[in-house]
Amino acid sequence: MKKGNLVLAAICAVTGIGIIAVASGYPTAADYGTGVPGPGLWPIVISIVLLACTAILLFRTLKMDPEKNTKIELWTTGTRRVYLAMGILVVYLLVLPFLGFIISTFVLELIFIQWFAKKNPVITAIISAAITMVVYCAFRFLLNVPVNTFGIFVI
Repeated sequence: MKKGNLVLAAICAVTGIGIIAVASGYPTAADYGTGVPGPGLWPIVISIVLLACTAILLFRTLKMDPEKNTKIELWTTGTRRVYLAMGILVVYLLVLPFLGFIISTFVLELIFIQWFAKKNPVITAIISAAITMVVYCAFRFLLNVPVNTFGIFVI
């Protein structure tokens, strides 16, 4: 467990620092002149939280008692679900530029809500559409972030 925690902490630290480096180059509120935070605000905030959690994980791992240092099973029923969810997210990222935000996100939410909550498909579709539109409007109008709406299905 100790080795796994250290590897995870390293991955999270590199990811957080990399996202901060990239997002720092995004336009700021001053660039827009509207007082609206730029597209780099939330990636930087989330990366700072990720780095704080990484520091906590490192601290706890280094202070871990030897009897708590157990072996981590990498292939169980639970981990298979995690690997499948990660695979679905990778497919989402690959199709996002082609299908656009609205279609890709709607389908992703439809899959995840149905998989995890097992709701009525009509209710799932309504919830997915509502969440997609709220997120789209937040990025487009509140954060002033341009969004590839419909990808290849440009209206």
